[in-house]
Amino acid sequence: MIELSPHRAASNPAMGAHVFENALPSSLFDRVASAVRATGGERLKRNYTTTFWFAMGAAPRNVAEDAIVDLLRLANPGPDCVGVEWWLGRLPQGKKLRFHFDRDMTLRKETGQFVHPILASILYLNLFPSSPTVILDQVPGPDGESRIPEKPGVRAAVDAVPNRYLVFPGNLRHGVRPRAAAADDPGHATSELRLTLLVNYWDRRPLPPMCRDYDGSIYPSLQHEAARPLAILGKS
Repeated sequence: MIELSPHRAASNPAMGAHVFENALPSSLFDRVASAVRATGGERLKRNYTTTFWFAMGAAPRNVAEDAIVDLLRLANPGPDCVGVEWWLGRLPQGKKLRFHFDRDMTLRKETGQFVHPILASILYLNLFPSSPTVILDQVPGPDGESRIPEKPGVRAAVDAVPNRYLVFPGNLRHGVRPRAAAADDPGHATSELRLTLLVNYWDRRPLPPMCRDYDGSIYPSLQHEAARPLAILGKS
């Protein structure tokens, strides 16, 4: 149902869900986790509707994009990828994220056309065992309204573990379904948010205003932890 890898890129990640442990070098991971934690409650109610575009060949503008440059080798999205859409995931203890399909939301709203990314991916930034990501064996129908199959099974349920990186086909329905936390679980009765960096790999840029360019006015803490912009996405 799911392939686990200690640190190896999948040869064909579009075939299924893949998990990479210790995905980033520890120093880079610590900077990303610290910067995202420092965002606090900024745009918390809109964090899943505030996304940013990072084109192939561009220099990173913040620590999230520093991480994306490094994660590219694991995701292995293929030659059709022209860039990534990224955003921050921050969920309170016990809160679910409804099952959904990732898509170009502005295009869907304006034209009704349903277009999904090549690959979807999640970098987990803290330990939150009571709130796994659940991926269903369900894809959108040709009309963008129906679902195939109508009653899906579960392809994977992946726990939130620091520096774990989950990559899966961009057309699969997924969400977060909390389960009851045991009293000795680190995530039990915590005030900390479940923190993730979400990265979708695209063969076309999703439309604004949903997907925007990062200029530092939103999540400025991500710039404070950024390294010198020497790496370039897709250019090693």
